[in-house]
Amino acid sequence: MKKIIVSALVLVLGTPLFAQEYSKTKEELYPIDVNPQRAVKGKYAEFDAYVRKAFEAYGIAGLSIAVVKDQQVVFSNAYGVKDKKTGDLMDVNAVFGIASLSKAFTAAAVGMLVDEGKIKWSDKVVDVLPSFKLYDAYATANFTVEDLLAHRSGYNTFDGDLLWYGTDYSRAEIMERISNLPNKTSFRESYGYNNIMFIVAGELVAKVSGMSWDQFIETRFFQPLKMTSSRTSTTQFTDNDNLAIPHVKGISSDFLNYDNSGGAAALNSSVMDLSNWLKMWTNNGVFNGDTLLQAKTVNYILSLQTPQSVSNFDQSNGINFKGYGLGWFLFDYDGKKVAHHGGGLPGFISKIGFVQKENLGFVVLTNDESSLPAALMYSILDEFMETENDKDWADLYLGFSKRYEERLEKERKEQISERKKKTKPSVDLEKYVGTYEDVMYGTAVVTLEKRTLKVVLNPAKELFNSEMEHWEDDVFQIKFNDGFLPEGYVKFDVKGGNVDSFIIDLPNPDFHFYHLNFKKK
Repeated sequence: MKKIIVSALVLVLGTPLFAQEYSKTKEELYPIDVNPQRAVKGKYAEFDAYVRKAFEAYGIAGLSIAVVKDQQVVFSNAYGVKDKKTGDLMDVNAVFGIASLSKAFTAAAVGMLVDEGKIKWSDKVVDVLPSFKLYDAYATANFTVEDLLAHRSGYNTFDGDLLWYGTDYSRAEIMERISNLPNKTSFRESYGYNNIMFIVAGELVAKVSGMSWDQFIETRFFQPLKMTSSRTSTTQFTDNDNLAIPHVKGISSDFLNYDNSGGAAALNSSVMDLSNWLKMWTNNGVFNGDTLLQAKTVNYILSLQTPQSVSNFDQSNGINFKGYGLGWFLFDYDGKKVAHHGGGLPGFISKIGFVQKENLGFVVLTNDESSLPAALMYSILDEFMETENDKDWADLYLGFSKRYEERLEKERKEQISERKKKTKPSVDLEKYVGTYEDVMYGTAVVTLEKRTLKVVLNPAKELFNSEMEHWEDDVFQIKFNDGFLPEGYVKFDVKGGNVDSFIIDLPNPDFHFYHLNFKKK
């Protein structure tokens, strides 16, 4: 069977959707003179019209946006709906899952502990967390606090994410299990975006501070920054919370709990709350006269740690450098350093960023899946930095996304056309039945009911379960109980009439099933 490798061309987690239809009229969705949505008048009316036009072109459920300039929210608005099922209008106080926007909070938490003299950036992680262990012994012994936040662990981007996505593993168990995954490059050799290291960083904050990562974020950031609607866990939601419901592939879905992702992706917030967070960063760690981070620590966090390659696309837009600091991506634009970060989980895509020299910050949150937040980052920079660039970023990114979708569809059709149709399994179906185990991930169970095989990956049994339909030879097609992921294949290795193991071929840019090899127990 041909294996298709899919690259994350859209630059964000998730697959874009277009031209979704709403049951409400345009007038109902976009009231002119009343909150929660309004027509922007004055200086930024043209920009508001641009955002609205882009929102409609992308066809996503809802979007909320805020821009901070000179310590004031100078632009904020909301578009679309919080939930397609109810038609409730989006508003700027709606709470979204902000995914990897959580990472900057973790980096700031570590920075705060550095300011207090409780830890150093250069301290060895294993000296603080003796349970910390990676596959590579040298990396384990030399990994520093700073390394946790800089994406240079030796793992490839998104390696190990299946340990937290949808699983019942605790943060401690995730830390333990990642040590069974071999690193792909030498420690500190190159950039590789890794969520697990930020989970470890959150646990390090807990160990040093004496309170959980969640408690630290709440008491040391949410409270002084007056982020009253923000939550560290979906378990804190009440019926009174103003929630933007996630839409997976354009369909209204349930909030999933990502507590075990901790310092990597667990937070929930609104654009108005995050505006205060941005005020702190654009004011060198000070908010309303309260110094949360020392200026030297802010500067250190925003110093380039791990460089990334500058692409032709970057160069064509005047970008000379880019890379990762500590919890923030960095690049130059119109001669100024931009700190930013994207966030992506099924049903949520976001973007946050700021330019210190311009005293400018921005945040875009969506409850759907598209590349629009990434495009709007550049549109905001052009508008509020008053650059000479008049590029239509939203249209450009929409073209990228459409071509990406077209390529995926072409590859899917090629795979179907290459299927060997007149084949059958090499052994009786009963022989596939049993318990299998991947040394890093855990166990899986294959059962047989009414001549139909079913597979369940036990750590994430609610999401990763599927009936198996014969595809070709000893390969079976699956569709996990997860609307975010596409169809995939379970390929069994049969030796001497006995089933030895299986692998999962499920091409997607975010979760690496190809690392898993389930051996029959």
